[in-house]
Amino acid sequence: MALFGKNDGGFMDVIRCDEQDYLVWKWHPQGTTSQTSQRANAIRWGSSLRVRAGAAAVFVYPQADGSPHEYIEGPYDKVIETENFPILASLVGTLYQGGSPFQAEIYFINKANTIQIPFGVGPIDAVDGRHRDIAVPVAVRGTMNFRIADVDQFVSCHSLVEVTTEDLKAKVRAFVSGRVTSVITTVAKDHNIPLIQIGSMIPDVESILETDIKDKLNTEYGVELSSINISAIEINKSSAEYKKLEKLSQNKGMMFAKGVVSAIGDIKSQIAAEKKLEEAERGDTPTVTEKVSGAIGGLFAKKDKVTPPPIPTSGYYVAIDGKQKGPYDVSKFRDMAAKGTFDKDTLVWKEGMENWIRAGEVEDIASIFESTPPPIPM
Repeated sequence: MALFGKNDGGFMDVIRCDEQDYLVWKWHPQGTTSQTSQRANAIRWGSSLRVRAGAAAVFVYPQADGSPHEYIEGPYDKVIETENFPILASLVGTLYQGGSPFQAEIYFINKANTIQIPFGVGPIDAVDGRHRDIAVPVAVRGTMNFRIADVDQFVSCHSLVEVTTEDLKAKVRAFVSGRVTSVITTVAKDHNIPLIQIGSMIPDVESILETDIKDKLNTEYGVELSSINISAIEINKSSAEYKKLEKLSQNKGMMFAKGVVSAIGDIKSQIAAEKKLEEAERGDTPTVTEKVSGAIGGLFAKKDKVTPPPIPTSGYYVAIDGKQKGPYDVSKFRDMAAKGTFDKDTLVWKEGMENWIRAGEVEDIASIFESTPPPIPM
C-alpha cells in the first residue's frame, strides 16, 4: 500500500539485519548490491522495519545540502510510518511530493557488541617520581573494551558508508596507545610514585588512564570505554638508568634505616632521663652514705663472689598525657588522686599484667577512690 495514493517504483521489503557479528552493516534490498545507488536506496512506504534489541537502524537521507539522519532503536517491528520518522515525513512532503519510493541509506548499528582490542607500547622513557632527572625505559601491555552507546554521537563522528570494524579498531588502538604512552611517561612524576614500584601499582595506573581516555574516546570516535586492563608494566632492569635509580634508592633506604636507629636511641635516652627525674622526685636517689655503704658491700660481694638478686619492684607504671611514668606505689596514687591528676580511668601496668588496664579495675588501687574527696572546685 502506497502513501498518498501513489504506488510506483521502489522495493517493498522487510528491512532487517540478520548478521551475527557486525558493528555497522548497510542494508540493501534483495537483488541489489550493498553499494550505494538510487535503486539500492529506493525504499517504499509500507516496507516493514525490524530492529533487534541492542541494535539501532539509522536512516540517512542523502540531499544536495547535506545528509540528515534519524534512527530507531530496537526492539522494533513495524511498518514504516510518518509518525516514527519525522524527518522522513518532511522530506517526502517537500522533495518527493508526498509519494513513494524515497531515497535512504539504511545502516544497522550493533550497540550490544563490546569490542576488545589488545595494545602494547614501549619501550618509552618514564620519569621517576623522586629523581626527576632520571627516565627509565618502560613497556606496557594490556587490553581495552569499547562499544557504541550513543548513536547520534557515533554518526556525527563517522561516515557510515566507510566504517568497518577493523578500521575502527585500528583507529581506537592508535589513539589508546598514544594516550598510554603520554600517561606512562609522566605518571610516576605527576603522582610522586617511585618508578621502581610502578609494576605493583597497576590498578592506580588503570584508573588514571580511564579518566584520561574516556571522554576523548566519546568525543573523537563516538564510542564508550567499557574497561581498560593493564596486564604488565615492565621496566628495563638492564638499562644504565635503571641501575642508577636502583643505587640511589638503596642509598636512600640505608639513610632511612640509620635515621630510624638514631631516633630509637634518642627515645631510649629520653626515657632514661625521665626515669632518673622521677626517682629524684620520689626521693629514691641514694645519699653519699648509701653510696659508700653500697660500695663497701660491693667489695665484700666481689670477694665472696656472691651477688644478691635485684630488689623486686612491686610498683605500677602509669600513663599520663601519653607518657609512661613510675613505677609508683599505691600511696603515691593516693596523693595524685587527691590532687586530681589520677582517677579511675587512668591506665596502669606492672609486671605480670598482659595489658594496660584502668586503675579503677585494679583491686589494690580501687580502694583509694572510695576515700578520696573530689578536687576542690575553683
